[in-house]
Amino acid sequence: MKRWLTVFSLLASIACAVEVRMNDLRQIEARGSDVRVFRGDATEPLFGSVMKEGDHVLFNALLPLVPGETYRVEIKSADGSWSEKRLKFKPTAPAAPTVGIAPSPTVLPANALKLYLHFSQPMEQGVFLERITLQRQDGSMVHGAFRETELWSPDGKRLTLWLHPGRQKTGVNLNTDEGPVLRENQQHTLRIAANWRSTAGMALGKETVFPLSAGEVDHTSPDPKRWQISVPKAGTRAPLMVTFDEPLDPAMLVSALKVKRGEFEVTGVVEVSPDARTWSFTPGRGWTQGAGVLEIDPLLEDLAGNNLLGPFEVDRDEPAKAARQNALGFNIQ
Repeated sequence: MKRWLTVFSLLASIACAVEVRMNDLRQIEARGSDVRVFRGDATEPLFGSVMKEGDHVLFNALLPLVPGETYRVEIKSADGSWSEKRLKFKPTAPAAPTVGIAPSPTVLPANALKLYLHFSQPMEQGVFLERITLQRQDGSMVHGAFRETELWSPDGKRLTLWLHPGRQKTGVNLNTDEGPVLRENQQHTLRIAANWRSTAGMALGKETVFPLSAGEVDHTSPDPKRWQISVPKAGTRAPLMVTFDEPLDPAMLVSALKVKRGEFEVTGVVEVSPDARTWSFTPGRGWTQGAGVLEIDPLLEDLAGNNLLGPFEVDRDEPAKAARQNALGFNIQ
């Protein structure tokens, strides 16, 4: 029988493909009936698609291949005969998860309400109060620093970490009795425990430490009039960029600003800088000449919870103020 297989491998990165390199691609027409992949000794082949790529034939399985399982690959030659090869997809040890913080560097107003932890993998939930601690500049522990509400992104990788609003808001009982979570103009340390595990069972493996710098309190609403817009040239796909005079909520920034030309919203990709001071928008197509508008969700907050409709802490004895401007115009030339 003519030798047909020189290289055979499973693509572990996507865990759903079988790759065959042929001595002579004329042996196969790259039809679904030319290549069959079976799990173990099953009699029914897996569902999937077959295509040629250069000197490769690629079988894309409809469902992910299983690490540790044996697979049988059959291929039909030009003379109608079938050749067979077996292989085992060896399981790889899952990597330990990692964690980052936003905004970064973490410079917060002393009355900040929340920050975000970004994990590389979906994480174990219901344990964050046991896995996170906050220390003051003198090394003492800040007890009751976090609100017990546990808010995860749908993929389980981003945790919204709320600093207890009852302590961060002035004049309420917890703030008066226990003091604020953050002290003005002091350094703090956020510690993430090494034993926090991913849903796959892998622990971080080492303690992760993030320094937090607390500045003055912030009771002022964001003001778009103080933002700077960098306008790209027509005919390019250079980003439209907005630089803020203070860090804004990095998670809200992803969807709070919309680019419109006339009545239509422009589609594109949004990026937020790590320090949450810059927002950029790259359009799907090149810019055309003419005017545009950057619409701003009035609920967009700064790090202290102040939004365009008003500050987080409202003095009810003060007359209501008008909402901040919630749109900025620009012109592409």
